[in-house]
Amino acid sequence: ITLALFDMAATTVDDMIDGCPLVLQSFADSFHAVHVTVPGDVLNAQRGKDKMEVFRTLLASQGGLQGEAVEHMAQCLLEHFTAQLLRNVARLREMPGATAVFRFLKQRGVFVALGSGFPLDVTQAIADHFGWTASGLVDYVTCGEAAGAGRPHPHMLHRALQAAGLLPPGSPVDQVLPDFAYDQVLKVGDTVQDVAEGRNVGALTIAVASGTQSVKTLEEAGPAAVLPSVAELP
Repeated sequence: ITLALFDMAATTVDDMIDGCPLVLQSFADSFHAVHVTVPGDVLNAQRGKDKMEVFRTLLASQGGLQGEAVEHMAQCLLEHFTAQLLRNVARLREMPGATAVFRFLKQRGVFVALGSGFPLDVTQAIADHFGWTASGLVDYVTCGEAAGAGRPHPHMLHRALQAAGLLPPGSPVDQVLPDFAYDQVLKVGDTVQDVAEGRNVGALTIAVASGTQSVKTLEEAGPAAVLPSVAELP
């Protein structure tokens, strides 16, 4: 393994605030603000996806909006969602063992990257909050917004490989590269979208059951293994 790409929320970042996952609560609050009700199980199935994509999809399917109205409202909801997350960044904690796992990998020469479905402002704020990049434990941080597309697309993974010098800067980020050895990449996350991101390119893909998606759901997505948490990775 030369590069490891980790998800943030519920994988390396504990987003439980007052007994509720901050991401799900922020989604629900955002939709509630425009009088759109989205069932909890539908929201939970969106975990791991780019947040703007979630708002577009659910405003159309649950809110009955179409065309430009979807895009305009999705942007408004993303701003509401981002503001709520930023207000709570200081209350977030790392998932137990995350720092130890990063240190374990860095000691073995692995390039450690974080890839998130959070908006860019939130992703950077969280990375700064934990000090992982400043301390040298995390080499690169990206998100779907910055990379060009979120999970299950390969954009974030390819951006990380470019940052590590394992792919040339101008290489395509939107397609699987036939001559690249993706088995040197480790992908770790807590959602079926994370599993798809890794499996779609042939990376070693590990799921962790520390989020809101069940072990059975994760196993059905086909990772190499499902671990209780990221702390078990070493």
